[in-house]
Amino acid sequence: MLYSSTRGIDKNRCFKEVLLKGLAEDGGLYVPKKLKVYNNDELRYLKSLDYANLAYEVTKYFISGDIPADKYKKICKKTYEKAFGSKIISIDKLNEKEFISNLHHGPTFAFKDFALQLLGNIYDYILKKEKKKLTIIGATSGDTGSAAIYGCSQSKHIKMFILFPKGKVSEIQRKQMTTFDNPNVFNIAVNGNFDDCQKLVKDLFNINNKQKKINLAAVNSINWVRIMGQIVYYFWSFLRVGNSLDPINFVVPTGNFGNAYAGFISKKMGLPIGKIVISSNKNDILTRFFLSGKMIVKKTKRSLSPSMDIQVSSNFERLLFDCFQKGKIVSDLYKKLEISGEFDIGEDNLEKIKCFFKAGKLSDKKTKETIKYIKDKYNIILDPHTAVGVAVGKNQLPKDEKRIYLATAHHGKFLDTINSSLNERVKYPKRLLELKKKKEKFYEINNKIEDFESFVMKNN
Repeated sequence: MLYSSTRGIDKNRCFKEVLLKGLAEDGGLYVPKKLKVYNNDELRYLKSLDYANLAYEVTKYFISGDIPADKYKKICKKTYEKAFGSKIISIDKLNEKEFISNLHHGPTFAFKDFALQLLGNIYDYILKKEKKKLTIIGATSGDTGSAAIYGCSQSKHIKMFILFPKGKVSEIQRKQMTTFDNPNVFNIAVNGNFDDCQKLVKDLFNINNKQKKINLAAVNSINWVRIMGQIVYYFWSFLRVGNSLDPINFVVPTGNFGNAYAGFISKKMGLPIGKIVISSNKNDILTRFFLSGKMIVKKTKRSLSPSMDIQVSSNFERLLFDCFQKGKIVSDLYKKLEISGEFDIGEDNLEKIKCFFKAGKLSDKKTKETIKYIKDKYNIILDPHTAVGVAVGKNQLPKDEKRIYLATAHHGKFLDTINSSLNERVKYPKRLLELKKKKEKFYEINNKIEDFESFVMKNN
């Protein structure tokens, strides 16, 4: 399998190169040259597999040529047989048309565990084999940081630097990172928002691509393995809910677009997905795009669903490359975005993309109302991000269309919002309660690339 950049210059990279680079040398994101497309008989076979074997079958084409099949199968088994417990994914049936796929049974109670546990084990295998050291950097709006730390930091060959916006993640999200006791992990609070953190990561990649000072890799969803690992639960959820292979919609709360893009790739691989419903909070840049074809960056606002408090959605670049199939066009669009804060793809191109997607947004007030409504009616407690998805899905899809709502995090990570929505005291899960007593350690920097670069180099 070969990969090329969305910006058209960095081409024909093998999986191992993509894994260890993260961001392409021309500033773009890597995408595979081709996809395996499943027919109906193959999909029926996949339904018989447990999660570890499904992960192997669905993702083995992406790593072909770099990891032997028997070794990769062991990596998948190691990833999914213990860290996620016996459930792996539980599915709640609301009625004959509505289902919730609970993606929060991993070690950090968030959907990002599925890809980041896999990424950590692949890194460990490759780094041991290559006898290399790696510096991993990442930005988090809440869940990526802890999932990356729990998934990737166990390798002695890795040092990790995770940026988070100071005061803009929940207490539990922060403590999942800052109480993790490992000398090769550096948690850094940035005086800025998530988009600032994400830009610092990309800027350091661009600097390092020119100077080659360290082996640098990414854990954000700019890393293809993040997308690869998330494709699997689309297949798993669809094959558990659908008795036939009739189309099912997926409703995805998203800010950085990685989770939704994984659904898009799943559909292109032959999974009979109807529409992917993009669900936004008040930071509605994606919803506005799907209405207008214009990507216009505005100031990030704090919300009750902080993991979606994002304005620049990194993975959207991959979708645009799929639309245009020309790196030069994508590169020009993102230059415009960087200079003027906006670009417009035009009505015809928007209609092409809208064949796959619907989009909607939800206010904080309606988020709390949805949490209460679902608890009262079904005795299910949603985290605020999933509540956004459920409400938007109900608004955007006809009642007679089957859909799966992706529950992206456990409600225990956002108990202040849950308790104020329900007017009751919901208790923390035991593992999260234990975090509150642990001592934190993190660093603080200004929103300057010089400060970030200096910190990383000094601690390498």
